[in-house]
Amino acid sequence: MSGNRRVVLGCAVAVLVAACGAPHVTSTPSEQVSASGGPTLTGKDVSITSLRGHPVVLIFWASWCGPCHDEQPALNTAFATWSARGVSFLGIDLRDTTRPALAFQSTFRVPYPSIADTNATLAVDYRIPSAPALVFLTAQGKVAEGVLGGLGTMSVADFNAEITTLLGTSRTGSA
Repeated sequence: MSGNRRVVLGCAVAVLVAACGAPHVTSTPSEQVSASGGPTLTGKDVSITSLRGHPVVLIFWASWCGPCHDEQPALNTAFATWSARGVSFLGIDLRDTTRPALAFQSTFRVPYPSIADTNATLAVDYRIPSAPALVFLTAQGKVAEGVLGGLGTMSVADFNAEITTLLGTSRTGSA
């Protein structure tokens, strides 16, 4: 292996290790992201901007991601708890192929749709280097918080507190 390749490989490993240890996304809170959406794994188009008016949890995952398997039952519970209160959930399936992604959704009985982000275009827009990750959007579509590592680095209590904050600050009246 040439010296240049070793340097590039070393830098890539350092970036990945740093990203895995960092619990928060580097995007500025209240940053407006212009990512529009895309086709779901079943072919239906979903627009992230159409979810405005409600807090949104974007769940970046992949069928090949072990921690994504671990956190999915807790995310299903969070969906059952919070969707009735007006919180929208949308999965973003990163760098995956359709068959294993659909098998993941079936195996884990994922209750919300997922956009196929085969080329990681949405991940780049939200500054997500890899799965798992969570991005919390305000009802106005602005990034309120991002968590690299998903529920592996964020407790369920912190997840619930983030949603409670979004509901309290993004709606008129009481939460």
